[in-house]
Amino acid sequence: MELRHLRYFVAVAEEGSLTLAADRRLHTAQPSLSRQIRDLEAEVGVQLLIRSPRGIELTAAGRAFLDHARLALSQVEAAGVAARRAAYPEQRTLALGFLSGCEPEWLPAVMHVLRDELPKIEVTISSRHSPQLAEDLATGKLDAAFMRPEDGHPDLVYKVLITEPLIVVLPSDHRLASHDAIQPLDFVGETFIGMADQAPVLRSLIEDYFRRSGIDLHPAHRVEYS
Repeated sequence: MELRHLRYFVAVAEEGSLTLAADRRLHTAQPSLSRQIRDLEAEVGVQLLIRSPRGIELTAAGRAFLDHARLALSQVEAAGVAARRAAYPEQRTLALGFLSGCEPEWLPAVMHVLRDELPKIEVTISSRHSPQLAEDLATGKLDAAFMRPEDGHPDLVYKVLITEPLIVVLPSDHRLASHDAIQPLDFVGETFIGMADQAPVLRSLIEDYFRRSGIDLHPAHRVEYS
């Protein structure tokens, strides 16, 4: 078993899609990624992933394996950091995390500030979903992160930088597409696409909003979002 097998597996598990993992995280061809996953399953001796209408899902064995795979990768990363710090003890480092998909908007401004304020610091960048960023902050892998607030980590301190508006995305020929504003009741009877488990904060916020409006939505599909 090689480290790349673990990295590939974790990427697929977190993205919930071979295509997204191959294109967004690993920059490799999907057939090659599928072959690496099959090799890993053969090495472990059990099936770790299954295809479903919602994408790629973990088996019970896959969920158990994921925790250990993440731990192994974090230990390898920590070993590299420790080695670099030992080799260059005077060089300061800053580990930053970004919500997946938001890097193009936030990273240039952040790096501009860091170049002016801390020109000699070594900056490392991680791009993950908000729950993983919270975990990395809590365990000390990250110094700061640009993310949504997550439950379960009471020791984290948040500072509001931006607020995100909630919008609805519709086909151009939809009956509501020409409206300047849409009320919650307008969604009754419509096919609704909700957020997947990778974005629990956003998912809960949307579902609570509709629930307060007296609407119990049952999404026909769920999509991955940061």
